[in-house]
Amino acid sequence: MTTRTEQETRRGAPVRGAMPTTGPKTRRRPGVPQQSKPIPRPRPAADAPMPEARPARPAVNRQPSRRRQHAPFVLLVLALLCGGLVSLLLLNTVLAQDSITATTLREEIATARLQNEQVAQEIQKLTQPGALSEGAERQGLGRDWKDVNPLRGAADDADRVGQER
Repeated sequence: MTTRTEQETRRGAPVRGAMPTTGPKTRRRPGVPQQSKPIPRPRPAADAPMPEARPARPAVNRQPSRRRQHAPFVLLVLALLCGGLVSLLLLNTVLAQDSITATTLREEIATARLQNEQVAQEIQKLTQPGALSEGAERQGLGRDWKDVNPLRGAADDADRVGQER
């Protein structure tokens, strides 16, 4: 039994002791029809008359324009940039509206606190003893110095409690 060396495999050299084959180097797959070579078109003979309407132009090997190849990509990039710009503008507008709303609310809260402080001060002024006596006099309730009720002492109450038992 003989084996191929790595170098022989790369070169396509035959196995030692094998008979050289003379045939196609490529193997065909079974069941696949063989493709025939294309048939070349016949060229017009040089002595055949040419139509005289137009002079013959040399064949130019045209390559597609690079602008045409890059146009869809450029349009895609421009569309993405414009979309990003519009979304940033909308986001900025929404944030600005929220900022304006927050500022307005802060101002309203500050005004409400100031009003609460003013009301608290007014209540404190009205509950002072001088303001209470002036209000009572306006309502016709004056000081009654003639009928002063003296305070009773604790001893009077103690006697009364003892008698009721």
